[in-house]
Amino acid sequence: MTDKSILISGACGLVGFPLSQLLTSRGERVIGLDPANPPTPVESMTHVKQGFGDFNMLLGLLKEHNVGKIVHAGGISGPMLSKDNPHHINHVNLVSTIDLAEAARQNGIERFVYCSSGSAYGVTPESLVTEDTPFRPTSVYGATKAASDLVLMAYRDEYDLDVIGLRYSSVYGPRRATDCAIRTMIEDAMAKRPTKLDWGAGEFWPFVYVTDIVTATAAALDAPKTPQYAYNVAGPDMPAVQRIAELVYESFPNADIELGSNPRHDKRGRFDLSAAARDLTWTPEWDIERGVSAYIDWFLKQGRA
Repeated sequence: MTDKSILISGACGLVGFPLSQLLTSRGERVIGLDPANPPTPVESMTHVKQGFGDFNMLLGLLKEHNVGKIVHAGGISGPMLSKDNPHHINHVNLVSTIDLAEAARQNGIERFVYCSSGSAYGVTPESLVTEDTPFRPTSVYGATKAASDLVLMAYRDEYDLDVIGLRYSSVYGPRRATDCAIRTMIEDAMAKRPTKLDWGAGEFWPFVYVTDIVTATAAALDAPKTPQYAYNVAGPDMPAVQRIAELVYESFPNADIELGSNPRHDKRGRFDLSAAARDLTWTPEWDIERGVSAYIDWFLKQGRA
């Protein structure tokens, strides 16, 4: 433990909030950069209620709070957001990453963890998706994640910025606000609404429960210098979408779920997680049965649909 703090951008979001809770629970001093409010107060987190767009603010923030490590989890969080404003996506996701990387370089940051995405890969081969799989993004969002990865890899190679990029597969779990097939099935079942998806029949998808994302990100913060920049993060299984529907039926026998046969335009294969196990000492623990059960329990405790 040092007197230096950890800056988390997007500290009130799906990943940033539970990560802030985890880090503060083990005694870390967290600076949360997020224009939104946290769902509940996080003890020992200093909340800086600002977004990106001011490079000098970032420079001053790192100095003022004696920041030693950064987790960059902020930004547009999925291809379904701001689709009608690609300029905004580029500015928030790419320009802000460049600004934060440069501020980190100038401040001698010890470790920079970037929350990247499987959307950077886009369409993948049917074989295992490794960290060397070529980028073929199918959205501007995916392109900004791929471009940010390339910029940060260059900062690592040229300026020796100790940066790790985590390429998350499709995250589900408490507080996810954007489109998610699992969330839709649960919410509809609780509200006694039918679910009709245009995809999913015969499909398998690399979902990952948010707790596995959080532990992987903490592992990347703690790991010694790694031999490579990028690491895949996904769940321990590649569940059939039909299996997820069956799990929802087990809790809500009257659920009405219809899966469509349209193929996804960004079809994705199973992620190879061997590098994360080797270098970050991290493996996922939440298979789809455990994750969906916990997610349903969370919804029931919230009393919401």
